[in-house]
Parts: sequence; C-alpha cells; structure tokens
Amino acid sequence: MRTALLLAAVMLAPLYGQPRDVIKVDFTIRDTGDAGGKGGRKYSLLLNAGQKSVFKVGNRVPMATSSSAGVNVNTQFTYVDVGVNIDCIVQENGGKMAVHADMEMSTAIAPEKTSAITNPTISQIRLSVDTAIVPGKPTVVASFDDPVTSRKFEIEAVATKVN
Repeated sequence: MRTALLLAAVMLAPLYGQPRDVIKVDFTIRDTGDAGGKGGRKYSLLLNAGQKSVFKVGNRVPMATSSSAGVNVNTQFTYVDVGVNIDCIVQENGGKMAVHADMEMSTAIAPEKTSAITNPTISQIRLSVDTAIVPGKPTVVASFDDPVTSRKFEIEAVATKVN
C-alpha cells in the first residue's frame, strides 16, 4: 500500500510543475484520561511538500431539521460529519519541517431519554497548529484539557522526508 501511494505521488508530481519532495506526517492523538488509550489513535498522511492534504475519517450523523404533521409525517434531515478531520501543509524549512494543520475532532452524544429533543449533541474540538519540528523526531504540538469533561488530550506529530 505504501509503495502504491509513493508511486502515485511521484507520478503526479510532474502534473503540478516542479517535482516536490514527498513527506510523511504521522499524528498521534492521545486521550490521557482514557486508561485503555495510552497508545493513542494514529493518523498518517503522505503529501507533496507545500501542498494541502485533507484527511477525513468518521461518520455522518442525521439531524432532523424540519417536520410536517398531517396524514403523512414528513421529516427532513441534514447530515453532520463527525470523527477526525485533518487539513495539513508541510514544507521543509532550514533543516526543520514547517507544519500547518487544522484539526477537528468531533463526536455525537445521544440525547437523554427524558429530553424532548431527539437530535444528538455534537461535541467538537478544533485546533489550528503552526509550528516547526525536527524531521523524524516525535514532537508534542498541542496539549489541552477538555473544558467540558476531565479529559486531557495530547497531539504528537512526526514529519519525515520520504524521497
């Protein structure tokens, strides 16, 4: 799989002008409040230097937006993406990797049974990170406490030049 991705990146480089360096970025998101999640969730992107890459994983959750009563009940829905979204740009800069990442982590929380509202609540954390990291060295780029729960999060990034 990695070879196929590398081959695709190398083959597409001439289509965008000058050949670009291929960089692999690994993000590890740890929920330090989760006893079973010490290793964290890992997300990897293989991208051309200086070009934006988008990574999305998760589900689409239906949310009722309107309903009409009568003989036939007609409910309209809109869908909300929940999960992990990462938009990333990396550029080699003076022996370091300049990383820009917009990250969003969201989840749907089921409504309480006593509530009249049947739509789930969307819990969301959004970050925008601009930093420089040493190639190949795991670096914590964000660490924060969830303001709603007692959970603590840590985001680690590793960027390595592939070619």
